[in-house]
Amino acid sequence: MPRPRTLTDEIVLDRAVGVFWRHGYADASLRDLTSVTGLSAASLYHRYRDKDGLFTAVLDRYAQQGLTSRLARLTAIADPLAAIRQFFDEIIDLSINDPDRLGCLLVNSVLDGGKMSQAARNTARTRLGEVETFFRIQLEKARASGTTHPGIEPAVMAEILLAAVLAIRVLARLAPERERLERLVAHALTSVSLSIPAPK
Repeated sequence: MPRPRTLTDEIVLDRAVGVFWRHGYADASLRDLTSVTGLSAASLYHRYRDKDGLFTAVLDRYAQQGLTSRLARLTAIADPLAAIRQFFDEIIDLSINDPDRLGCLLVNSVLDGGKMSQAARNTARTRLGEVETFFRIQLEKARASGTTHPGIEPAVMAEILLAAVLAIRVLARLAPERERLERLVAHALTSVSLSIPAPK
């Protein structure tokens, strides 16, 4: 009977995420990854096939821990426009309270461009697509309830709001200025609602 793993996949991925977050995919060395995870190169490759496989699993774990749970919680808010506003409030707070300016691993990975494998790119696209879907569904609810402009196209506006999220995450790494980020959000939301809740 094989011995149970002393290090679960969850532990390994939680340890590895910091390496990729600080260094990016290309500059995350195998030495750093083996050192932080406590596994040998052979053990890492046995579990995840290669560095790409580990990185893809890390991206998925990162999104599952933060993004997926956040979207589920915000979707439960009765007022769909308040849910959108709360999403942006939380993203701004996360961006401002980021002393090392690491940003979002998913967004950073997209900006890393060609250095990613197709599998990792697909994971990032899928996970960020969950944000766009969240916006679209909330806007559809708002239009149905008459709390947003009837002429808006939820799918198109959701794309614009996702672009605002990406912009916030990138701009905050350059200069984490709350007023600047809130102006960006206010502009993005101007055409969404008849009376969208103001920032806190």
